[in-house]
Amino acid sequence: MSMRRFCLFLLILPAIAFAPSAKSPVAKQLKDYKVFEKVLVSKEGRLDLHQSADSMYLYLSELRTNLSEEQTLIEQFKSYSVTLAKLGCGHTQIHPNQYVISAWVRENKSLPVDFIMQGKRLFTNKLLTSDYEIINMDGSNRKRVRAIKGNYEILSLDHKTVSEMMGEIAPYISSDEGGIDFKYHQVAQLFEFYRHMSAPFSADSISIQYVKGNDTISTYLGLGAPPVNTINSRLQKALAADAKIEKEIGTFAIKNAKIGVFRFRSFTACSGKEYDLFLKRSFQKIKSKKIKKVIIDLRGNTGGVMQYSLMSYFVGEEVDLGRYVVEKPKKSFETIHLKKRNSDYRRHKWLSRIQRFRIWFNDFENGIVRSDPVDESLIYDGDIIVLTDEGTFSSASMLACHLKTLCNAKLIGRPAGGSFYRGNAGTIYAILPNSKFRLLVNPNTFYSHLPTSSDPNSIKQPDFLLEPGYIVPRKLDDFYIDAAINSFK
Repeated sequence: MSMRRFCLFLLILPAIAFAPSAKSPVAKQLKDYKVFEKVLVSKEGRLDLHQSADSMYLYLSELRTNLSEEQTLIEQFKSYSVTLAKLGCGHTQIHPNQYVISAWVRENKSLPVDFIMQGKRLFTNKLLTSDYEIINMDGSNRKRVRAIKGNYEILSLDHKTVSEMMGEIAPYISSDEGGIDFKYHQVAQLFEFYRHMSAPFSADSISIQYVKGNDTISTYLGLGAPPVNTINSRLQKALAADAKIEKEIGTFAIKNAKIGVFRFRSFTACSGKEYDLFLKRSFQKIKSKKIKKVIIDLRGNTGGVMQYSLMSYFVGEEVDLGRYVVEKPKKSFETIHLKKRNSDYRRHKWLSRIQRFRIWFNDFENGIVRSDPVDESLIYDGDIIVLTDEGTFSSASMLACHLKTLCNAKLIGRPAGGSFYRGNAGTIYAILPNSKFRLLVNPNTFYSHLPTSSDPNSIKQPDFLLEPGYIVPRKLDDFYIDAAINSFK
């Protein structure tokens, strides 16, 4: 599931941004908690994947205690967020809705700037002129806001660096094994919302330091509403792009007549006959062109279908790739709060049925996965480079793990956001009845072939780290592919 699907709620912001809101009484808060706990416990694959089950139940008890006192919607959202972040599973999240976002906008404590994260660096986005009627353009703000164009790098806000602000945001954002990298990816489109939620500004004007050309500019800006029109426009484009990306099965091209390049932006649709044919034809080209250098670009790929079939072309058949288990299979009767009329839940039903049949026929082996046979002449044994970044997650990070540890692939870019060891997956969701928060849970658990490590992040460190400044999105692919090609030399 795309990490940006939740952005859809923001598109209706202008119509409701200043509508009155009412606090939920404690009874409604506890009703939401009851649904939250039931869905999480009954459908999350492993609560004890990254800490003990006892610890998780303690966190749930603390959450219930917090919700036993009346809280604003933003406070409720924070309470749920910090609890799920402690689980240590990046796909297991609570998503805000239009009412939470509306509450943020109405507080008028945001900078009149649109921010977007690229990698681990924060940049400005050019404002739409229609936002000048919404944001604070009083007095000296008018000239200072107009001076901030798009693509300026932000060095600090309120005398805090981006790293320091992310340290304050991190406790509210889910990620595998508590790693910080995926959290940057999670907040990229709504940085100002999460910054406000974690550490709201207390003054009326805030210092901002940014880079303009060769100059470092320091100034102060008065606070007000965020530029919702610019944010909406940006999110609409991102959402449309994500919808297109999730339908892709990947691309393969040959660069410089001697280097094969796979680009996988999502693995959501990467299964079935069409995908199998794409893989076979790609490796036939590799064989016919005698390609001995291959790049696999997994940047921004938050996962989807596990890529065991792709690995067969690198390792051959009967190689241990780990385990995949539907830990919380579909039951005859599920809570009414789970949303079932969607492809994600239908896939959950299908995987549950397949696992049940395998158990009946004594063919399950505790979920052990071994690579399938392929034409031996197509098995690739040359050099491999894998491009990763903060958005490389779930089945994409697991593929990076397999290629690094089983095929001696080199990693280039930035550390993958997802685990190389284990994670919960197979996202389905429920809606809490009163707050209407969307709870994402994951009934399946995947494991790599590696033993557990006390330092799960060290294995993800790239052999060659890339941390460029702002790059126009249409030029990003060329930058990283060129860097990978040059690393072969």
